[in-house]
Amino acid sequence: MNPEELEALIFAYLRDKLGVDDPELTRDSELVSSGLVDSGNLVRLATHLERIADITIPDRDIDVDHFDSVATIVDYVRGKLRG
Repeated sequence: MNPEELEALIFAYLRDKLGVDDPELTRDSELVSSGLVDSGNLVRLATHLERIADITIPDRDIDVDHFDSVATIVDYVRGKLRG
């Protein structure tokens, strides 16, 4: 899965499953820090990423450092895919 595909899947999940429908949302927008995504939805997003990317995300990694923007999420998942 290339970064653009992953990014599109994350945006679709945010919009369709988590109700994040902000027309101003960009790949660098803060998701957690801004309150757009709460902790429960952050876990749902991580679970979705585990399924679509066939990776394991340890609970300790589900935090603002790795999941505060689509860009940081893509970087994190790509790193997990590389091993």
